[in-house]
Amino acid sequence: MIPDAWDIELREGAIGVARHLIETGCVRYDPDHLCRHGSGLVSPVHLEGRRLLSYPAVRDEVLDFALRMIGQEIGDGELDAIAAAEGAGVPWAALIADRMSLPLVFVRKDAPEGQQDYKHRIEGRVEPGWRVLLVEQIAADGHRKARFAQPLKEAGCDVRDLFVLFQYGIFDEIQEHLAPLGITMHALATWWDVLEVANRGHYLDGQAQGEIHAFLHDPKRWTAEHQGSRKSEKAA
Repeated sequence: MIPDAWDIELREGAIGVARHLIETGCVRYDPDHLCRHGSGLVSPVHLEGRRLLSYPAVRDEVLDFALRMIGQEIGDGELDAIAAAEGAGVPWAALIADRMSLPLVFVRKDAPEGQQDYKHRIEGRVEPGWRVLLVEQIAADGHRKARFAQPLKEAGCDVRDLFVLFQYGIFDEIQEHLAPLGITMHALATWWDVLEVANRGHYLDGQAQGEIHAFLHDPKRWTAEHQGSRKSEKAA
């Protein structure tokens, strides 16, 4: 299949985002302090995408690519609001909403104590029938994202798309969690893009590349072999 212009731009953009993540220090290889994920897996690499926000030129370039992706894959003028999932994705959602001149709402992970209604998990105005884009910073297996989409759907919103800065790209479970909800994920880059850039630019030594390759190809096996033998810290 011959790639079209967008396929080429998408590939170039993903490599560009991956390079920015590495060069701004967002990616950290630390085999002695493993990254612990909510799914129970551990990995030798950490990602802190919020560091990109501290570099205005990089931030603008990443945001420009995000807006082109949204326009190409969702459509300009198709959205009525942007929803920020509680956590690290809030600043990215705010930037996107501002650039697109769309309403911004905030979705809580959990309702306040004593409150169960979906309305208490949504801060801001939404209307039934609105098409809402859910925005997060990172997606692993998709379970947490499905939880954020639920109150929006209960409010009558049309939630078909999830936009993330970075998708792990290694968990099959992500489709199991999102597909039943009719949600398509759009991601600027994955670990495979980061590894490609790292290999090209010799950012990592051979041992680091080998460990990361082993984790990406079989994260469950890598976890079983390393969990409990080293310190770990929760993923950002």
